[in-house]
Amino acid sequence: MEISLKNRIALVTGSAQGIGEGVALVLARAGADIVVCDVLKEKGQATADAVAALGRRSLFVHCDVSDPDAVAAMMDQIADFGGLDIIVNNAAVEYFRTLEETTIEEWDRTQSVNLKSIFLSAKAALPLLKKSDHAIIINIASVHATATIPVLAAYAATKGGIVSLTHSLAQDLGPQGIRVLTVSPGFIYAGMTAVWLEEQEDTQETLDRVNAMHPAGRIGTPEDIGNFCAFASSEFGGFINGVNVIIDGGLTTMLHH
Repeated sequence: MEISLKNRIALVTGSAQGIGEGVALVLARAGADIVVCDVLKEKGQATADAVAALGRRSLFVHCDVSDPDAVAAMMDQIADFGGLDIIVNNAAVEYFRTLEETTIEEWDRTQSVNLKSIFLSAKAALPLLKKSDHAIIINIASVHATATIPVLAAYAATKGGIVSLTHSLAQDLGPQGIRVLTVSPGFIYAGMTAVWLEEQEDTQETLDRVNAMHPAGRIGTPEDIGNFCAFASSEFGGFINGVNVIIDGGLTTMLHH
Protein backbone atom coordinates (compact mmCIF):
# COMPACT_ATOMS: atom_id res chain seq x y z
CA MET A 1 0.00 0.00 0.00
CA GLU A 2 1.54 3.27 -1.14
CA ILE A 3 0.15 6.61 -0.06
CA SER A 4 0.26 9.01 -2.97
CA LEU A 5 -0.66 12.68 -2.95
CA LYS A 6 0.68 13.28 -6.44
CA ASN A 7 -0.88 16.25 -8.27
CA ARG A 8 -2.31 17.66 -5.03
CA ILE A 9 -1.48 20.99 -3.44
CA ALA A 10 -1.32 21.35 0.34
CA LEU A 11 -1.27 24.49 2.44
CA VAL A 12 0.37 24.04 5.86
CA THR A 13 0.14 27.01 8.19
CA GLY A 14 2.79 27.56 10.82
CA SER A 15 5.17 25.38 8.84
CA ALA A 16 8.43 27.24 9.36
CA GLN A 17 9.29 24.87 12.20
CA GLY A 18 7.98 22.23 14.56
CA ILE A 19 4.95 20.12 13.74
CA GLY A 20 4.07 22.23 10.71
CA GLU A 21 7.49 21.78 9.15
CA GLY A 22 7.34 18.03 9.73
CA VAL A 23 3.86 17.78 8.22
CA ALA A 24 4.90 19.80 5.16
CA LEU A 25 7.88 17.54 4.48
CA VAL A 26 5.91 14.31 4.94
CA LEU A 27 3.20 15.51 2.55
CA ALA A 28 5.90 16.48 0.06
CA ARG A 29 7.48 13.03 0.29
CA ALA A 30 4.04 11.60 -0.48
CA GLY A 31 3.98 13.64 -3.68
CA ALA A 32 2.13 16.86 -2.78
CA ASP A 33 3.24 20.33 -3.76
CA ILE A 34 3.42 22.53 -0.68
CA VAL A 35 2.46 26.08 0.24
CA VAL A 36 4.43 27.01 3.34
CA CYS A 37 2.74 29.72 5.42
CA ASP A 38 4.32 31.44 8.41
CA VAL A 39 5.25 34.78 9.94
CA LEU A 40 8.89 33.63 10.20
CA LYS A 41 10.38 34.57 6.83
CA GLU A 42 13.79 32.92 6.88
CA LYS A 43 12.65 29.67 8.49
CA GLY A 44 9.56 29.57 6.30
CA GLN A 45 11.61 29.93 3.14
CA ALA A 46 13.97 27.23 4.45
CA THR A 47 11.03 24.82 4.73
CA ALA A 48 9.95 25.71 1.20
CA ASP A 49 13.51 25.10 -0.01
CA ALA A 50 13.55 21.71 1.75
CA VAL A 51 10.31 20.79 -0.06
CA ALA A 52 11.88 21.79 -3.37
CA ALA A 53 14.91 19.65 -2.56
CA LEU A 54 12.52 16.68 -2.38
CA GLY A 55 11.53 17.37 -5.98
CA ARG A 56 8.18 19.00 -5.27
CA ARG A 57 6.97 22.49 -6.15
CA SER A 58 6.87 24.87 -3.20
CA LEU A 59 5.71 28.36 -2.40
CA PHE A 60 6.44 30.35 0.75
CA VAL A 61 3.81 32.90 1.78
CA HIS A 62 4.55 35.29 4.61
CA CYS A 63 1.18 35.58 6.32
CA ASP A 64 -0.35 36.38 9.70
CA VAL A 65 -3.22 33.88 9.65
CA SER A 66 -5.23 35.99 12.10
CA ASP A 67 -5.45 38.83 9.54
CA PRO A 68 -8.43 38.41 7.16
CA ASP A 69 -6.86 40.54 4.42
CA ALA A 70 -3.57 38.64 4.59
CA VAL A 71 -5.38 35.28 4.41
CA ALA A 72 -7.43 36.44 1.41
CA ALA A 73 -4.26 37.63 -0.35
CA MET A 74 -2.60 34.29 0.37
CA MET A 75 -5.48 32.43 -1.29
CA ASP A 76 -4.98 34.58 -4.41
CA GLN A 77 -1.34 33.47 -4.49
CA ILE A 78 -2.38 29.85 -4.01
CA ALA A 79 -4.85 30.12 -6.89
CA ASP A 80 -2.00 31.32 -9.11
CA PHE A 81 0.12 28.43 -7.80
CA GLY A 82 -2.43 25.98 -9.20
CA GLY A 83 -5.25 25.46 -6.73
CA LEU A 84 -5.73 23.80 -3.37
CA ASP A 85 -6.64 20.31 -2.18
CA ILE A 86 -5.37 20.06 1.41
CA ILE A 87 -5.24 22.53 4.27
CA VAL A 88 -3.43 21.72 7.50
CA ASN A 89 -4.28 24.49 9.96
CA ASN A 90 -1.36 24.23 12.35
CA ALA A 91 -0.37 27.81 13.26
CA ALA A 92 -0.58 28.48 16.99
CA VAL A 93 0.73 30.55 19.87
CA GLU A 94 0.92 29.52 23.50
CA TYR A 95 1.42 31.43 26.75
CA PHE A 96 2.14 29.67 30.02
CA ARG A 97 0.20 32.01 32.31
CA THR A 98 -2.10 31.73 35.30
CA LEU A 99 -5.47 33.47 35.04
CA GLU A 100 -4.09 36.40 37.03
CA GLU A 101 -1.04 36.68 34.77
CA THR A 102 -2.87 36.36 31.44
CA THR A 103 -3.42 39.73 29.81
CA ILE A 104 -6.42 40.52 27.65
CA GLU A 105 -4.02 41.06 24.74
CA GLU A 106 -2.53 37.57 25.21
CA TRP A 107 -6.01 36.03 25.44
CA ASP A 108 -7.17 37.78 22.27
CA ARG A 109 -3.98 36.93 20.37
CA THR A 110 -4.32 33.24 21.30
CA GLN A 111 -7.94 33.12 20.15
CA SER A 112 -7.10 34.92 16.91
CA VAL A 113 -4.09 32.85 15.88
CA ASN A 114 -5.25 29.45 17.10
CA LEU A 115 -9.01 29.51 16.43
CA LYS A 116 -10.17 32.49 14.38
CA SER A 117 -7.50 31.67 11.77
CA ILE A 118 -9.19 28.35 11.01
CA PHE A 119 -12.48 30.10 10.28
CA LEU A 120 -10.64 32.62 8.10
CA SER A 121 -8.67 30.06 6.10
CA ALA A 122 -11.62 27.74 5.56
CA LYS A 123 -13.86 30.60 4.42
CA ALA A 124 -11.26 32.15 2.12
CA ALA A 125 -10.23 28.79 0.66
CA LEU A 126 -13.75 27.59 -0.05
CA PRO A 127 -13.83 28.57 -3.74
CA LEU A 128 -10.56 26.68 -4.31
CA LEU A 129 -11.54 23.63 -2.28
CA LYS A 130 -14.85 23.31 -4.15
CA LYS A 131 -12.87 22.78 -7.35
CA SER A 132 -10.88 19.89 -5.86
CA ASP A 133 -11.84 16.22 -6.07
CA HIS A 134 -9.83 15.51 -2.90
CA ALA A 135 -10.59 18.45 -0.62
CA ILE A 136 -9.76 18.11 3.06
CA ILE A 137 -9.18 20.48 5.97
CA ILE A 138 -7.13 19.10 8.86
CA ASN A 139 -7.18 21.24 11.99
CA ILE A 140 -4.40 20.71 14.51
CA ALA A 141 -5.80 20.87 18.03
CA SER A 142 -4.19 19.22 21.08
CA VAL A 143 -4.83 16.81 23.92
CA HIS A 144 -5.26 20.04 25.90
CA ALA A 145 -8.72 20.24 24.29
CA THR A 146 -9.94 17.68 26.82
CA ALA A 147 -7.23 17.36 29.51
CA THR A 148 -5.00 20.25 30.44
CA ILE A 149 -3.00 22.01 33.17
CA PRO A 150 -3.61 25.19 35.23
CA VAL A 151 -1.45 27.65 33.27
CA LEU A 152 -2.86 27.11 29.78
CA ALA A 153 -6.42 28.42 29.92
CA ALA A 154 -6.27 30.53 26.76
CA TYR A 155 -4.52 27.81 24.76
CA ALA A 156 -6.76 24.99 26.01
CA ALA A 157 -9.87 27.04 25.25
CA THR A 158 -8.82 27.45 21.63
CA LYS A 159 -8.03 23.77 21.23
CA GLY A 160 -11.42 22.76 22.60
CA GLY A 161 -12.94 25.29 20.22
CA ILE A 162 -11.10 23.75 17.29
CA VAL A 163 -12.63 20.33 18.01
CA SER A 164 -16.13 21.81 18.17
CA LEU A 165 -15.58 23.95 15.07
CA THR A 166 -14.45 20.87 13.18
CA HIS A 167 -17.62 18.99 14.09
CA SER A 168 -19.73 21.79 12.65
CA LEU A 169 -17.60 22.39 9.55
CA ALA A 170 -17.65 18.69 8.68
CA GLN A 171 -21.44 18.85 8.49
CA ASP A 172 -21.48 22.21 6.71
CA LEU A 173 -18.89 21.35 4.08
CA GLY A 174 -19.41 17.60 3.67
CA PRO A 175 -22.22 18.01 1.10
CA GLN A 176 -19.80 20.14 -0.94
CA GLY A 177 -17.25 17.33 -1.07
CA ILE A 178 -14.93 18.75 1.59
CA ARG A 179 -13.88 16.62 4.56
CA VAL A 180 -12.87 18.26 7.84
CA LEU A 181 -11.17 16.58 10.77
CA THR A 182 -9.07 17.36 13.81
CA VAL A 183 -5.74 15.92 14.88
CA SER A 184 -4.89 16.31 18.57
CA PRO A 185 -1.19 15.72 19.25
CA GLY A 186 0.16 14.97 22.68
CA PHE A 187 3.80 15.60 23.59
CA ILE A 188 5.72 16.18 20.34
CA TYR A 189 9.45 16.82 20.51
CA ALA A 190 9.38 20.02 18.49
CA GLY A 191 8.29 23.60 18.68
CA MET A 192 6.80 24.69 21.99
CA THR A 193 7.35 21.33 23.70
CA ALA A 194 11.02 21.34 22.71
CA VAL A 195 11.41 24.86 24.11
CA TRP A 196 9.78 23.79 27.37
CA LEU A 197 12.03 20.73 27.67
CA GLU A 198 15.16 22.74 26.98
CA GLU A 199 14.19 25.23 29.69
CA GLN A 200 14.18 22.53 32.36
CA GLU A 201 17.05 22.28 34.82
CA ASP A 202 17.81 18.74 33.63
CA THR A 203 16.41 18.29 30.11
CA GLN A 204 17.28 14.59 29.84
CA GLU A 205 15.79 13.74 33.23
CA THR A 206 12.58 15.56 32.31
CA LEU A 207 12.47 13.85 28.91
CA ASP A 208 12.96 10.44 30.52
CA ARG A 209 10.12 11.18 32.95
CA VAL A 210 7.80 12.34 30.15
CA ASN A 211 8.69 9.33 27.98
CA ALA A 212 7.81 7.03 30.88
CA MET A 213 4.32 8.56 31.01
CA HIS A 214 3.58 7.09 27.58
CA PRO A 215 2.57 3.46 26.95
CA ALA A 216 4.51 3.79 23.69
CA GLY A 217 7.62 4.62 25.74
CA ARG A 218 8.38 7.85 23.92
CA ILE A 219 6.96 11.20 23.00
CA GLY A 220 6.01 11.91 19.41
CA THR A 221 7.74 13.49 16.45
CA PRO A 222 6.41 15.91 13.83
CA GLU A 223 6.57 13.02 11.37
CA ASP A 224 4.10 11.04 13.50
CA ILE A 225 1.57 13.81 12.90
CA GLY A 226 2.56 14.20 9.25
CA ASN A 227 2.15 10.49 8.58
CA PHE A 228 -1.46 10.55 9.72
CA CYS A 229 -2.17 13.74 7.77
CA ALA A 230 -0.83 12.07 4.62
CA PHE A 231 -2.94 8.97 5.22
CA ALA A 232 -6.10 10.96 5.96
CA SER A 233 -5.57 13.08 2.84
CA SER A 234 -5.14 10.05 0.59
CA GLU A 235 -7.71 7.72 -0.92
CA PHE A 236 -7.14 5.37 2.02
CA GLY A 237 -8.52 7.95 4.45
CA GLY A 238 -11.42 9.01 2.28
CA PHE A 239 -14.13 8.05 4.77
CA ILE A 240 -12.54 9.79 7.78
CA ASN A 241 -14.57 12.90 8.49
CA GLY A 242 -15.66 15.07 11.41
CA VAL A 243 -13.60 13.28 14.05
CA ASN A 244 -10.90 14.25 16.51
CA VAL A 245 -7.97 11.84 16.15
CA ILE A 246 -5.71 11.80 19.21
CA ILE A 247 -2.08 11.02 18.40
CA ASP A 248 -0.31 10.85 21.73
CA GLY A 249 1.33 7.44 22.11
CA GLY A 250 -1.44 6.38 24.48
CA LEU A 251 -0.79 9.16 27.01
CA THR A 252 -4.44 10.07 27.57
CA THR A 253 -5.48 6.45 28.14
CA MET A 254 -3.63 6.47 31.46
CA LEU A 255 -4.88 7.48 34.90
CA HIS A 256 -2.16 9.66 36.40
CA HIS A 257 -2.02 9.95 40.17
